[in-house]
Amino acid sequence: MSTTPLTRALRGPSPAPRSAPIDAFRMARKWFLDGKRVDMQQLAAELGVSRATLYRWCGSRELLIGEVIWSINERSLGETRAKTRGTGRVLFTRTLQRSLAQIRDFPALRQFVAEDAEYALRIITSKQSVVQARLIEWTADFLRTEVGLRPDIDVTDLAYVIVRVCESFVWSDMITGAPPETDKAVKIVDMLISAAEISDK
Repeated sequence: MSTTPLTRALRGPSPAPRSAPIDAFRMARKWFLDGKRVDMQQLAAELGVSRATLYRWCGSRELLIGEVIWSINERSLGETRAKTRGTGRVLFTRTLQRSLAQIRDFPALRQFVAEDAEYALRIITSKQSVVQARLIEWTADFLRTEVGLRPDIDVTDLAYVIVRVCESFVWSDMITGAPPETDKAVKIVDMLISAAEISDK
């Protein structure tokens, strides 16, 4: 994925103690958590910059909101993983089960999806999505670190499939009209990882 000044600021230390792209991110994150619409014109006015500058920093409204949503998800995933006991596939699936339930119950995210499901799902689940790309990276890193997989398994491909399965069941009410079934997603993921693990036999 192409990077923006905001992406680079979020992923690495800035030489300055205060970075304008980071200021845009922090304000947008606060608005999102407060249930306030992230409007680029209003955000630029609050920051005292032009819309052109704001778009240069963030790329687009979709990318900015994606960074905000990923920051929320990343923190939740990290905290859940730290509190979860187990090793290997058990640790991964337990972390996933608890995290998926938290995502569906997170008030700000639930409100965002309810207001415009098609737009929200494009930000969260499309192949251009910052959220999906980062979640695939996070999943692949988790699998490499904790799960012994067969050498013929492409970890990134497996992570992609896992993320897509989770998206389908977590947001099923918005995609197909079926009720969310996070437990079913976890069962399928468990079977996928089990089939990809190094056999003890």
